[in-house]
Amino acid sequence: MGEVQKYIHPITIEAKLFAENMNKLCSTPDFYVIDPQLAEALENVMTSINNFLEKTTKEIIPTENTKLVEVEKIQKLQRLYLCQLCRRDLGGQPTNVALHLTEECMVVENGRNVPAAVISKEDRKKKKEERKEKKAKRKEDRLQKAVVLKKKARFFHASDQIAAYRQLTTAIQIGDKLKCIPDYEDIEKDLLDLIIPLFPNQTIKIYKFGSRISGIGTRDSDLHLFIDIGDTFKIYHNRADQATIDKLNKVRKALKNHKQSWKGLVAVEKARVPILKVIHGSTSIECVINFSNSLGHINTQLMEYLFGLQPIARILCIYMKKWLHLISMRTEFNTYTLNLMVIFYLQTLKHLPPLSILFDKVDTSTALFVGRNKLIKLIAGFFEYYKNFDYKKYIVCPYKGELVERRKFNKFMPDRYINHEIALNKPMIIQDPIQLNHNITKGISIFTVEVFREFMSKSLQIILQNKKMHMYGRLRYLRRLL
Repeated sequence: MGEVQKYIHPITIEAKLFAENMNKLCSTPDFYVIDPQLAEALENVMTSINNFLEKTTKEIIPTENTKLVEVEKIQKLQRLYLCQLCRRDLGGQPTNVALHLTEECMVVENGRNVPAAVISKEDRKKKKEERKEKKAKRKEDRLQKAVVLKKKARFFHASDQIAAYRQLTTAIQIGDKLKCIPDYEDIEKDLLDLIIPLFPNQTIKIYKFGSRISGIGTRDSDLHLFIDIGDTFKIYHNRADQATIDKLNKVRKALKNHKQSWKGLVAVEKARVPILKVIHGSTSIECVINFSNSLGHINTQLMEYLFGLQPIARILCIYMKKWLHLISMRTEFNTYTLNLMVIFYLQTLKHLPPLSILFDKVDTSTALFVGRNKLIKLIAGFFEYYKNFDYKKYIVCPYKGELVERRKFNKFMPDRYINHEIALNKPMIIQDPIQLNHNITKGISIFTVEVFREFMSKSLQIILQNKKMHMYGRLRYLRRLL
């Protein structure tokens, strides 16, 4: 199911505020007078209304996907007036505006109050540009304060190719070991022993997913678990229903009563996918448990398949996961988001196929050999690509595997999504490869996108500088040999 789009026509707001202001001003006999300008203005209003109503042929009605905002909510709005000439805030009373118009607008020029009328159009334009520049400078200063590459991050990017490759090779070996360890069997057994008595008449199955299972996990990674109670694997809700919340609370209570086996229990109910976070006592592995999101398991299987199809994708994902940790943006961007960005980047280079034709046209002959030079080139290319990516215009679309403009995106959606389109008004859109109308970065702000882009820019600079230094070092070494 898609998100419910809330809507209110801008002219509805204008009309409501106009009517309220008119009724307020006409509440006393003092305003029951009319002048030629008012008569002409009201005639223009009525003419505009008639023209609008004559041209309007389509009526917006509420549906399961569209909800009209209640007009009564406009009462919390108040119109504020601003003089564009002297930049003075005139408040919310039209009477104050009328008084201001009888006065001469004054502005500060070289430390003195001078009439705004004597300032030329060119000077006003210049001042406007200066205000824009100051605003941009404040934004840039704020951005630079937020984007500081820590020493560990700089060192991570500055490692020579051999050292970096060794680190990634070690990470791959750890990821391979973590995909299947005996600890997982212990966790599943303890969970089933706890849950089966709670739901004696229902089938129960546990599905593992996440970075530990896809092969890019670390020893600190959480183990994600989907617990299917009552054969709900193929049932998907955009928001968890009450039955899911009831299951969560029942299991939470049981976990709480076994504090020796399960520690640090935390419940997150008010989320699109409610979860339980808990540490398994005997293995010290933190588990993230949900009861409504089987897509996590499917997504992990998809990532495993893509990593097998294109091994370097896995290495890039491990690198970017480490980078995300070093720039301290794991709250804003999760590992899965970076994984999809890696997949889409490789799709644009034709190293991976679009997911829409994945199962029809699999060509393993395009898989890359995992070499050091190619890896560093792809890491730099990843940062270069997303540093310059036009997030306002395009969507990161693994489904198509190519650049897709926002305004054209919903046209590419399969027929089953015709009434559940993706919201296109977000600062960043990264499409989920399974639930195609879900933007996994819908909560990201414009400023966060800029911070993310700046981190990429600074990381790229270090990689390129380091590459030049090592090239220069090799040239010096060859000269000594000659």
